Amino acid sequence: MEQRATIFVEAMVVVAIIGVLAFLIAWLVRSAQTPQAAGTVAGAPAQSPRWYEFTLALLLLAAIAAFAIWLISSGRQWAWGETFEDWRSDTRAIIFAAVMVALGVIGLIVSFAYTLAQSTRTAVAPRPVGSAVEKAPTTAPAAAATPAAPRILGLIGLAVAIVLLCWIGLAPADQYGLIAQLIYPASLGVALVLVFDKATRAWGEKSAAEATREWLLCDLLMFLLLLAFLNLRSLAKPEAYASSFWDILNLVLFFAAFWVIDRTASRSRFLIGYGYLVILPLLLLIWTTMQGVAAPASWWGTMWPFLILAVVFFVLEVVTLVSSTGERQVLPALKDAVFVVLYVVLLIVAMRSSA
Repeated sequence: MEQRATIFVEAMVVVAIIGVLAFLIAWLVRSAQTPQAAGTVAGAPAQSPRWYEFTLALLLLAAIAAFAIWLISSGRQWAWGETFEDWRSDTRAIIFAAVMVALGVIGLIVSFAYTLAQSTRTAVAPRPVGSAVEKAPTTAPAAAATPAAPRILGLIGLAVAIVLLCWIGLAPADQYGLIAQLIYPASLGVALVLVFDKATRAWGEKSAAEATREWLLCDLLMFLLLLAFLNLRSLAKPEAYASSFWDILNLVLFFAAFWVIDRTASRSRFLIGYGYLVILPLLLLIWTTMQGVAAPASWWGTMWPFLILAVVFFVLEVVTLVSSTGERQVLPALKDAVFVVLYVVLLIVAMRSSA
């Protein structure tokens, strides 16, 4: 255990050194570009990277490669208690390493090609400073929000990192503790914040019927997330937990569906909510199969009534989208109310049958 702790500390020191090098490289490049950027004219093309920027980047890449080679060729136990020979004998680990190396090579090639394209692009002649186009604005520019794609990719990257952590470095009991004691409670807290934010936020241009539909589906999704957490807590043997991927996938799909329903004005946002409700019973079926949970004695206690109900109303939502213009949402709101009532009745029947 002491040797593993020493190797872990050494690896963290090397990672910290690489991080400091990356920060210094970025700081040097930005400090060299700032004086020239201050004197450029608006609309002028950005300056192409210089030779020393490539040199610093290559030095950093060499440091990362040297660290990886040292980690592989050390022959000692790694931080999670395996040697390189044990890791090399695992087919899943080999496939994972090959995919990561391929992605890294593709990323380097794409980055290098983009840099060459930027450096060889023809410069656009700037307009005179006195022209009407180049006049300074009288008001300060509004703050620009982060694009949606980086935000979504950042959240997905965090979910992938948690899945890889569970898959590579945690025992089943530790995975259960991470998901049941941290990930799910934190997700419930964030979901409650989203619900209170929805209650205190102005509706904007949405009609009362649309807001009612959003509340019906969002409250149902929130309640089902709570039931998923209680279902995880009811697991009898945490040391046999093997469904971290499916629990994290459920959380990712929940937040995606909740955000689309609450924060967008797309006509298909309610269809996405029903799509999540169709997928949720299938995730429960996979979860119970992975954990070896016995099927309920009554058919009404299984996931099939919920799946059938969600599929029926998913089809009805498709018909609503095709047949309506989107201006009248009263009948769709009544349909959603009927769906929520039937879903709650099925939940009560399932709880009674399993009791």
